[in-house]
Amino acid sequence: MAIIIQDNPTPSDALLSALQAHLPFSLPLLRRLQFTRKFNNLCSTPSTHILYASPLDSNAAQDHFAAAYVDLSNGPETECWLYTTLEDHTETTNPCAVSLSLPDDEAALCDTLVQALLRRIRALDQQHDDRDSDNSNNNDNKRRGTLVMGSLHEAVRRRMLAKLGVRMSKTPIVPDHVEWDWCGKWLFRVEELRHADDEQQLPEGMSWDGVTREDTVLVRARTKIPRQEETLLRLPSTVIRLDNGTPIAWAFMGLDGSLMTLHVEEEYRGQGLAKAIGCRLMRDHIKDYGEDGWRAADVMITNLQSQGVCKSIGGKLAWTVSWAVVDLLSVGDAM
Repeated sequence: MAIIIQDNPTPSDALLSALQAHLPFSLPLLRRLQFTRKFNNLCSTPSTHILYASPLDSNAAQDHFAAAYVDLSNGPETECWLYTTLEDHTETTNPCAVSLSLPDDEAALCDTLVQALLRRIRALDQQHDDRDSDNSNNNDNKRRGTLVMGSLHEAVRRRMLAKLGVRMSKTPIVPDHVEWDWCGKWLFRVEELRHADDEQQLPEGMSWDGVTREDTVLVRARTKIPRQEETLLRLPSTVIRLDNGTPIAWAFMGLDGSLMTLHVEEEYRGQGLAKAIGCRLMRDHIKDYGEDGWRAADVMITNLQSQGVCKSIGGKLAWTVSWAVVDLLSVGDAM
């Protein structure tokens, strides 16, 4: 089947509408595109590409499509978010028991659409590599045919491996003894957030604020996930400070609208600060992305404490995702 690929520097109204029609499954990519549109001057680069793949026959197989946000200059942070309509028809809350309720021919079409996007990304990678070669004689600056994909749906990841023969590896932060670093995608409805009524009430000696450049040193030291200072500063954030200005708890809304880097210093845990800061951040910054009421958090399946926080404020486990380093040489010929 012939596939059409659209490649644009900014998201179109049509693509945003298409993704909105597939909420909540399309949420990570939709939020990334909404953030790109609203803060284009802060987050877009010459390497930003918004990709959309669809069958040439617009009536084929219930109008399945695949789309992606790609920026090959973002490494080692996430360089790509991907969505395909196959995700709407899966059950992946347990990463060891993935099920798919889609006819084989439609699933195969979705695989083809994903493959087309990956081949297009391989071509972009080659162009990016050529530019690096022109601008520097240092081979260490050249890309090596890889792509960091974030919030990758487990059903899609498995089919990329089994059906498309795509090679991928864990991100460098994952220990050797861990098979794969899965996260649960927790969904929230902002109007249903619990603890919202008392989120403003902090213990005496504490106050609300936003993260500053001086805070980012501590924030980065408390996480093993690579976070660039400039990325943190352009994200919506909330911090709880002591009266002397010391930050003791913080959280950010990621580029894809997910609650991320939620942290409370150890000596201040057990006071409900994680719940309060999570609710406040999601409520205060709902309009920075979209007004549909959906919010999300990616929580490692081994992090029982954070899962408990998500559940206690009204979150529901929806599906499983992970971060992967994709070998672009394994996706087929560049398109």
